[in-house]
Amino acid sequence: MSDFTLSDGRKVKVCNSSKDIASEVCAQVAAAGKAAIAAKGAFSLGIPGGSIVEALASLPKDSFDMSKMHVFFCNERIGEYKCYKNATKNLVEPLGVPAAQVYKVGEGTPEAVADAYTAMLRGQPDSVCGKTASGMPVLDLILLGTGADGHVGSLHPDKAEIKQTGLGKPILSINEGGKTSVCVSMDFIRAAKKVVLSAAKGERSEMVARALRSNNGAYDVPASMVNAADTLWLCDPDSIKGYKDRNIVDANITGCASFWDIPGMKAGVVTGDTAWALLRFAKEKRFAIPAFNCTSTSSVNCVLEAARNLNRPIMIQFSEGGACFFAGKSLENKQKQGSILGAVAGAFYVRAVAPAYGIPVLVHSDHCAKKLLPWFDGMLEFDKSYFKANGEPLFSSHMLDLSEEPHEENIGICKKYLEQMAPINLILEMEIGITGGVEDGVDNSGVSNDKLYSTPEEVWQVWSTLSPISEKFTIAAAFGNVHGVYKPGNVVLRPELLDQFQQHAKNLTGIDKPYHFVFHGGSGSAKSEIDQAVDCGVIKMNVDTDTQWAYWEGIRDFYEDNELYLQGQIGNPKGLDKPNKSKYDPRIWIRSAEKTMCKRCEESCRDLRNTNA
Repeated sequence: MSDFTLSDGRKVKVCNSSKDIASEVCAQVAAAGKAAIAAKGAFSLGIPGGSIVEALASLPKDSFDMSKMHVFFCNERIGEYKCYKNATKNLVEPLGVPAAQVYKVGEGTPEAVADAYTAMLRGQPDSVCGKTASGMPVLDLILLGTGADGHVGSLHPDKAEIKQTGLGKPILSINEGGKTSVCVSMDFIRAAKKVVLSAAKGERSEMVARALRSNNGAYDVPASMVNAADTLWLCDPDSIKGYKDRNIVDANITGCASFWDIPGMKAGVVTGDTAWALLRFAKEKRFAIPAFNCTSTSSVNCVLEAARNLNRPIMIQFSEGGACFFAGKSLENKQKQGSILGAVAGAFYVRAVAPAYGIPVLVHSDHCAKKLLPWFDGMLEFDKSYFKANGEPLFSSHMLDLSEEPHEENIGICKKYLEQMAPINLILEMEIGITGGVEDGVDNSGVSNDKLYSTPEEVWQVWSTLSPISEKFTIAAAFGNVHGVYKPGNVVLRPELLDQFQQHAKNLTGIDKPYHFVFHGGSGSAKSEIDQAVDCGVIKMNVDTDTQWAYWEGIRDFYEDNELYLQGQIGNPKGLDKPNKSKYDPRIWIRSAEKTMCKRCEESCRDLRNTNA
C-alpha cells in the first residue's frame, strides 16, 4: 500500500519494516531540526520513552547543529526517570546535546511536578518554545510511539487523563496505585508544529484501522485524537493491513468542487463510504440535503423530479406508517410485516427508477421508536442479505428514535444496532431529546419544555459511545424542534445550541465541527433559523408536513378549476352528453398533485442551499 493522506489532513507513510520506520523517524527529526534552527536558531523536540527514542541513536550527528536542540519529555515516572535515562543513553550523550537543554522532570507530588514543568515550558524563549494565543506551549516536533490499545505517552484509553482534553492544561499529573507520573496532555500534543507517530507490527493493526478513520478521534483510542497541524503516521505492512483490508474510501472532500467529484458518486442510490462522503461534503460546503417522507410511487417520483430539475442530491425516506401504506393498508401488520414489506419495496422502487433521473439518492427509514423495533429488525435483515449478494446494503441509512426512553438506554440500544450496521456500511441516525408535536401517529405534543433541548454533555456521550464503532452516524439533537406547522411564537427554536455542542466537542477532540446533525420538525421553520442550523453542521432536514400540504393543494386546485367536470362520468358545461374521463382519470389529478409537491421540494432544496447557484 502506497503512502496516502487522509481527508482530515493526516499523512500516512507505509515503510517496509520496523527498521525502516526507525530510519524514517531519524529522517523526520533531521529535517525538522534543520528547518527550525534555520528559521529561529533553536529546535525543540518532545520525546516519550521506549523504542522510538532508541531509534534516535542512529541519527547522524551532522544532521544539524546539536547544540541548538532542546529536549522535553512527553511522560515520566517520578523517581524512576526511565525516559530521561533512555534519552541520555540514545540521544543526549551520542549526539552531544547540551545537558542544560535536556529538561528532566523534577521531584515532588505529581501535581507540583506537573505545575513546575508547565511553568518551565511557558518560561522558555519563543525561539525554543512558542505559544498559542491561549498560552499553550508549542514544540517543533513531538515523537510518539503507540500501544496496541491506542495509547500514546501516558494517555490511555478512557482514562481520566485523556478525558481532560479540552481543558487547556499542558502537563497532567497521574497517581494510580501509588505510582506517580506526569504526562503531556492531548491539547499540548495537538499544539505542536508536527507530530510523528510510529506503529509497527500486526498487533497494532486493529488499532491503526480505528485510529485512521477520518475526523473520528475518541477516548477509546487516544492515538486517533492526535491531529496537529502536521501529523504523520509511520506504519509497516503488518500494522496497516487492517485499514487496507477494510477498503475504506476516505474521500478528500475539501478538494471536490462538486458532489459529482466524490469518489464512487453516481446517479441512483448511493450507500456506504460514498453516501457518507456526500454528507461530509454537505457539511464542508454548508448545505443540507432535504429528506422527504414518501408514501407512494407518486410521491417518490415528485422528489426525484425536483432533484433532477435542480441537478442536486436528495433523500427519500419511509416512516413505519408510510411504508405500511406503500405496501397496502389492507395487509396484515401486527408484526410489522406490512411495514417491512413496504419499506423494502420502496427501496427497490427507488433503486429501479432513480438512475433514470440522473441524480444521487439516499434511501432512508424514518423514526423508529422502541415499539417499532421489529420493523427495524426486518429491514436490517434485508440489508444484510442485499449486502451479501451485492456488496452494499439495500438502504443508505436507518433512523432509531429512542428519545422517549432513558438517555442511557437510548444510547445503549443505538450502540447495539450500530455494531450490526457497521460491517455492512450502513449509516445510523439517532435522536436525543424529543421533537415535539405529532408525527406518523406519535404524539409528543404534551412533552415538557426541558426535553425539547439537548445538552452538550448528552451529545458528547452519544459521540464517545458510537464513534469507536463507526464514524457513520448522525445525531438529531433537540433544539426546540416541533413536528408540524404552528403559529409564529409557538415554537422557540434555538439553533445556536448546535454551535455550542460543536464547540464543546471541538475542545475535546480538536476536530472542528465533528458532529453531523439532523434537523427534525423543519416544516414551517424561518429561513434564518434554517441558515443558522446549516452553518452549525446540519446536513439533513426532514420535510413531511409541508409536502403533504403541497400534494393536497394540487388536488384541491385541480378540483376547484374543474369542479363542473367532476360531478359525474358524463355531463359538463360543454354538454349533457359530454364525457369527463379526461378530468377524473387519476393520472390527470395525481399529476396535478405531483407538480405542486415537486415545486415545494425544490423550495426546500433552495432553503437548505442544496442548489448549484
